Amino acid sequence: MVDMITATAQAIGALGNDADSLYRAVASRDRRFDGRFVLGVTSTGIYCRPSCPARTPKPQNIRYFAVPAAAVAAGFRACRRCRPDAVTQQPHIADETGVVDRALRMIAEGAVDEAGVAGLARRLSVSERHLHRLLMDSVGTGALSLAQARRAQTART
Repeated sequence: MVDMITATAQAIGALGNDADSLYRAVASRDRRFDGRFVLGVTSTGIYCRPSCPARTPKPQNIRYFAVPAAAVAAGFRACRRCRPDAVTQQPHIADETGVVDRALRMIAEGAVDEAGVAGLARRLSVSERHLHRLLMDSVGTGALSLAQARRAQTART
């Protein structure tokens, strides 16, 4: 679990690469950090935005995710106070090749709905497995989960 927190914190990058800086962002409840990451509270099974007005959880009960879809894939449900799933959030992830950024943009445009994950991988000129590995390393979930989260968001609106 510590490795996942460290990997996610490094992927988030804008706030530093340790859990302490992420926790300080949560404790401050500053809205500037919304959209940069979400936090899952293991004791309740809920994920929230950093600015959620709910009581700040203990640091040992928090897991950090780059996008809400990764929190859903890990088994968390959205908070009913701050509604982190109702806000379109883009991860702030630096990828040297740009494949992840293009994949996220294409998924948001509905490429997985049209051609599936295989078609998306072909359009990006990578294998399905490599695309999945890149998305798991940087975002924390695969292309299909991201597409399902996008469809759910579209249905809600």
